Amino acid sequence: MKHAKAFFLLALSLLLAACGPKEAAPEASSAPGTSASLAEPDRSVPGVPEPDISQPDTSVPEAPAPLTEEDRAGAMDAAYDYYLGTVFEVHSLTEIQPPQGEIAFQVSCSKGGEKVDPDRTICLERKHGAWSVVSEGY
Repeated sequence: MKHAKAFFLLALSLLLAACGPKEAAPEASSAPGTSASLAEPDRSVPGVPEPDISQPDTSVPEAPAPLTEEDRAGAMDAAYDYYLGTVFEVHSLTEIQPPQGEIAFQVSCSKGGEKVDPDRTICLERKHGAWSVVSEGY
């Protein structure tokens, strides 16, 4: 029990030490009719211009380039490779409409020789030039 109390006190002191000292609140002016205002600290970096925040950013992000047949073949290969490490035996992959920037396939497969119903779905996304699985399942 003594060790538990000592451990608790040690943990509490470490926690309090990690929090660090609190900044003192700015003193309010005692002169009548004046109020204390909190000045914003200067966060500018010398040599770096301040961003213009007077106008909102209305630029439209570029849409990803349309997928080529080479892109589709690479994604299909990646999907087949994914299923090599699972219990599913893929019979066919059919491209379906994915979210923007991804490719998705409807997967007709079997498990242990039995047809899986309903078909599964696999979504892939290109990351650093290679296709990787984003989601897979029903």
